[in-house]
Formats: sequence, C-alpha cells, structure tokens
Amino acid sequence: MEPIYIFTLTGAFAMAAALSARQVSHDVLQANQATVPAPYLIAGNLAVIALIASLVYGGQHFAWWIPVSFLVISFPAIYYIFLRRMLNPKRATLVYTGLSLVGLVPMVQGWVA
Repeated sequence: MEPIYIFTLTGAFAMAAALSARQVSHDVLQANQATVPAPYLIAGNLAVIALIASLVYGGQHFAWWIPVSFLVISFPAIYYIFLRRMLNPKRATLVYTGLSLVGLVPMVQGWVA
C-alpha cells in the first residue's frame, strides 16, 4: 500500500478519535460528573500516540510540510466534515481508535522491513 494512503487514513482516524475523546470529556464535565470513564480516556490517549506515530511516518516519507499541513488542515477537516456526522462521540472514540490502531500495522511493517 502506498505510504500516502497509510499516512492519511491512520492520521485521519487518529485525529478523529482524539477529537471524539475530547468531546466525550467535555460532555461529562458539562453534566457535572466527577470523572470521565476510563475506556474513553485510554482510547483518546492511544489515538494521540497513533497520531504522533503517523506524523513520524509521514515525516520519514514526505517533505516536512506535508505532515504539518495534514495535522493543521486536512485531518481536522476530514473529522469535522465527514467523520463527526457518522457516529456519536462515545462510539466514535472507540471505533476510530480501533481503526487508527489497525492503520499502525502497515506502518510498523514498513519500519521493520
């Protein structure tokens, strides 16, 4: 699979999962509950790690400005235009984290090989 596809899909799903986890945390705090449920915190943190790995992978395969522009413009745009409308924040956090972790498999295979 082409590196640009791996980078784009993994990064977009990781950003979507991180933003969805942020929304879950915001909703819980607005409801005056004490703590955010652990699965959503863990999923959000894993998504951020996947996003960082995706950016490192992009930095190794492309010019420096491609991962930076994707981080600032493309990944949030993909989330707010497409992915946010597909699932509610709680389900989106878990589903998009799973998809971003699946995207890490070809990245790791590319680094090892």
